[in-house]
Amino acid sequence: MPKIEKKVTGRADISTATDEMLFTAYREGNTGAFEVLFSRYQDRLCQHMERLLNNQQAGEDLVIETFLRIHHHRCKYRDGSNVRAWIYTIARNLARNWLKRKQILRWLPLTVNDPALSTPALERTEDNEISRRVTASFARLPFRQREICSLRLLEELSLQDIKQIVGVSLGTVKSRLFYGQRRLRELLADLDPCKDKRKDDK
Repeated sequence: MPKIEKKVTGRADISTATDEMLFTAYREGNTGAFEVLFSRYQDRLCQHMERLLNNQQAGEDLVIETFLRIHHHRCKYRDGSNVRAWIYTIARNLARNWLKRKQILRWLPLTVNDPALSTPALERTEDNEISRRVTASFARLPFRQREICSLRLLEELSLQDIKQIVGVSLGTVKSRLFYGQRRLRELLADLDPCKDKRKDDK
């Protein structure tokens, strides 16, 4: 049985509504609902696109294009479907098309705006050298692993959402994430604050 979402009926409802409720309200003529949905995703989606493209302007442009596509294809949305996954899927397709035109699908220089990965040291520091190391390490991942790692580690999407966005099996998502994380840990091992402690304990 499809999930039944409560309707958005007022301004207070808009601020607390789920993505699915907002999009349904927009399809029914509530333009304010679409503005709220855009504001929820604008910054986080732009950061994700910039990580993939290494181009701030292109990332910003493609976020706008993503929401234009959502508007144009709003009638294709099925009530109850995962709006977040749909947004990231459209953005992903636009990013891949941009990369194909630039012929740089295999290896990319990468600017990481959020230095957080998986260690406390990276989460708490803004040191330029560490940021440079993270940038270089991400750039050494194959595109498919980099995409999964960005969606999971930085965007904090669920594995099920990533599976839907990328269009591969859950096992493939886990495999790419595993190998990507393992490689990042190898490349950034000397930044691990627990490394020296482990040596002392031996």
